[in-house]
This record gives sequence, structure tokens and C-alpha cells, in this order.
Amino acid sequence: MKELLNKIKNRLEESIKENEVSRVFHGRGGTIPSYDFINIDLYPPAIFITIFKDVDYSEFVNNLIQEYGEQRPIIVQERFDKDVKSISLGTDLPEKHIVTEHGLRYLVNLKQNQNTGFFLDMKDERYNLIQNSKDKSILNLFSYTCSLSVAAKKGGAKEVVNIDQKKSFLNIGRENHRLNGVDDSVIYKSWDILKSFNQIGKFGPFDMIICDPPSNQGRSFFYKKDYQKIIRRMSPYLAKDGTFVACLNTPFEKTNFLKELFENDESNWELIEERFSSTEYEELDKENGLKICIFRKND
Repeated sequence: MKELLNKIKNRLEESIKENEVSRVFHGRGGTIPSYDFINIDLYPPAIFITIFKDVDYSEFVNNLIQEYGEQRPIIVQERFDKDVKSISLGTDLPEKHIVTEHGLRYLVNLKQNQNTGFFLDMKDERYNLIQNSKDKSILNLFSYTCSLSVAAKKGGAKEVVNIDQKKSFLNIGRENHRLNGVDDSVIYKSWDILKSFNQIGKFGPFDMIICDPPSNQGRSFFYKKDYQKIIRRMSPYLAKDGTFVACLNTPFEKTNFLKELFENDESNWELIEERFSSTEYEELDKENGLKICIFRKND
């Protein structure tokens, strides 16, 4: 444990100097099997610790409290029971918690929900959007709090259409755009995607479609039965040579699942690139985490 703690503290110190939101230790990646129950993130100024198994983690956390508890907030989220529990240690969280990534600012909440409002595994993808969105019309499906849209607008996107069922997420998305001064030509619709294909299509054609769904959203979406429908129904709204950024985050599938969906579609798709979780995520098998397959439409 001592060697691992030293590694974590060194990584924390690097991230604190950068003052940027980051994954500090990705235990769930399985590179150190005996510590696969814990992830540690820095959401400046807070250290955010997620526990996934009902094990005694006190020695581990107490060591970090002794080192940082007088300087910054430390939040421990227990995620091994049906009800997620958050424990506040150290100093108080900011009343309005804003973090920075790639020079952009985002609202987060480390105590209200299981998710913080910001998925760190998409860090590299947000950078890619900053670099590759100029003058593009983009459809952002399952947009959550719209961090991908913010990155795309920063990269010069002509227009972004954000679709998510929850108005509360889209409201945070609006604020994220305002924080960064990129709130022009951004559309927000709180629609059930599977019931709104025709309405969504009226905003097309799109140069890029991003689909980053939860693997299971109850009756609204389940990837095994519904992902194919989205590809089939969205395909006509993608411009020729447009790209479809297909994302999936479940340990139960590999990239082959996404590839087969596009192979079975009537449109002529070309696989451009495969990408995975951000480079901060040290993983024994990248395929167990976030999978991103980028396809070009050739007809």
C-alpha cells in the first residue's frame, strides 16, 4: 500500500499544480487487482474517492486525509449498495463548484447524485472535438450536461443540437456554455430520442452525430435492442462524408459490438478510428471501459 499511496500522492501533486480535473488513480482498470475497488479523482480543489466494494478502506482514505484534509475537501462516495452514500471530509466544498479542463470550465456536483455531471473518461474526446469541429453542424445525442457540445463550440462548430430527456441536465449544459462564452447557435431539446427521430431530423443534415448513451436507461433505452434503431434512423440525417461517433461504456461488450451494428446497417459505413477512455485511465484491457468507434458515411 505504501508504494501505491506514494504514486497516488505524486500524481495528485502533479494534478494540483495543473489545477485541472483529472483521474488520479483508476483502480477499476484492474492493473492492481487488490485495489480494483477504488478510483481517485481531482476535481479542484476537491479529492473525490469512489468505493465500489464493501471493504475496509479506512487506512487508505485516512492517509489521504492526514496529507490533504486541512487543505481541501475530500469526498468519499460509497457505490457498493443500492443507495449511494457520500461522506464529506476535509474542508468545505465550493458553493458553486467549477472545474477546468483544456481551458474550459464546467459545473460539477460531488454530493447530489451518483454521477458528478462530468465524465472524465471522455477527456481526450473533448480535446478531439476542440481540434476537429470547425464549421461543423453537430448532433449530440444523450448530451447529459453538454460537455461535448461545449468542446465542439470552442472548436468552432457552426451549430450543436443537444438532445437529452432530462431538462435538469440540459439546464446545467446551458450554464456550461455560458461559463465559456460559447452559447450562440446551441439548441437544447428535452426529448426521448427513440420517439423523436422526425423532429430531430428537421435540424439536419449534420456533419457529425455523437451518440454517447447510458448502457441502460430503463424503458427509454437499452443498448442491445435500441442502439441499432438510432443508427438506422439517424443515418439519413447525416451528410455524405459525415461522421458518426458511436460510444458505448459497458464491460460486457467489446468494440466488435459497435462494428457489427454498422455492418448490419443499410448505409455504406467506413470505420475511421477506434478510441477508448482517456489516457489517464490505466486499464488492463481498454475494451472493458469506454469504447468509441468513428464511422464515415459514404453514401
